[in-house]
Amino acid sequence: MISTKNLENLIPDFLMESGFFHVVIVDVEGRVLMHNRDFAKVDGLPGQTQFADILTPNSAAEFNYSLELLLCSPKTKRDLMLEHSVGGGGKASRVWWEFSVITNPEMDLSGILGIGVGMQFLEQEMPWDNLVDVLGFGKIALDKDFRILNWDDRILQWFDADGENWKGNKLMEAPAFKGLAQLNEMLGQVSNEKNPKCLMVESHTSPVPAFAALLTASTEGYHLFLVPKEIQSQKQTEKPAIPTNVLACLPGAVFVLNKAGKLSQINQEGKNLGRIWKGRAYSEGFSLTFPCQPNRFSKLLRAIDSANNGLATDLELKMLMPDQEFQFWDAYVRPIQGGSDSPEGVLIQVFDSSKIKKQIFQVNRENDRLRDLALSPSHILRGPLSSMIGLLELIDSKQLDRENQKLFNYLKPLSKELDQVIRDHAKKMSTFT
Repeated sequence: MISTKNLENLIPDFLMESGFFHVVIVDVEGRVLMHNRDFAKVDGLPGQTQFADILTPNSAAEFNYSLELLLCSPKTKRDLMLEHSVGGGGKASRVWWEFSVITNPEMDLSGILGIGVGMQFLEQEMPWDNLVDVLGFGKIALDKDFRILNWDDRILQWFDADGENWKGNKLMEAPAFKGLAQLNEMLGQVSNEKNPKCLMVESHTSPVPAFAALLTASTEGYHLFLVPKEIQSQKQTEKPAIPTNVLACLPGAVFVLNKAGKLSQINQEGKNLGRIWKGRAYSEGFSLTFPCQPNRFSKLLRAIDSANNGLATDLELKMLMPDQEFQFWDAYVRPIQGGSDSPEGVLIQVFDSSKIKKQIFQVNRENDRLRDLALSPSHILRGPLSSMIGLLELIDSKQLDRENQKLFNYLKPLSKELDQVIRDHAKKMSTFT
């Protein structure tokens, strides 16, 4: 993941003028925003174009799938071998690409940066170790008899090389590669005079299901370069966690996560909500991510973790919108219990409560105004009344004639009675605060 304030300053001048590397920046929809001279020379872009439009159909599908994965998990990188259409006649140019997500300092997605190397360049003599650093390969060094000499730290992340006793053994004898017919066939074809070979490797022992592999000659013998390649899982055929007819009846935006934390079911309201939370609709088979304002949704992520442990949670979410107004949602996160002790998945229902919140806010504001109006008479009247009572205390009734003394004796209790009435009224109004 790359953070920058200005896309124009992201690509160094030497890459913009490079005749060896293709450089391109696409937006979150896959449209080409910027590219360097070498990329334009190969693909002949007529202006703003969808990146997938200049690929063969299979490569276009693979790129679109990888784009979705990158947006769901911005911190990851994707390495792809893509075929670019070249003119007519079905010809294609193969380019090895590495794609990374670009964000601004506020962590909003700005686009995707791609750096590619054409296969015609890879087939020439070049510093392969530098290419490993650029494109994120792991490297296994082999002697001329394909015995394993050493490996780098990336390989150790993906394989148990020490535990499987790779050192000194032939590549095809290592448990991770034993019995891989395509790899064995490629080893039989490669030589110092021949071009590098590319293939897919599905290891037996690595937690990573598949790798893109590149085998090339070196001074010691050969180098086998590997990079993980996620393969889109087959469409699930198991019974859905929530029956389709039940899902259609559930109110609000509904998301159903499977045990792996991926979206297995989603209704139309959920897809619409995705455009607010993510900037585009959520899709089944991908993660429930919040790239726009991830910190706002930390409570929801914690609630999902709790649901995986069998606990239900009700919570409120809010998000600052472009018009500087907050939007509110009530979310209900529930574990989906199955036959086993652990939940089979997580059900999330989300209701837009912005309208109700605004109405409540308006009612509270009106109540505050009414409360002020109700309390105002107490403050307004008690000041002058207290002054009157003080003056009455200062008057000497003995200096009044009999008739005025009689009236004065009525006035003093009445003033105190009025003071008590105002005090009682103030106490009653204070119960509304």
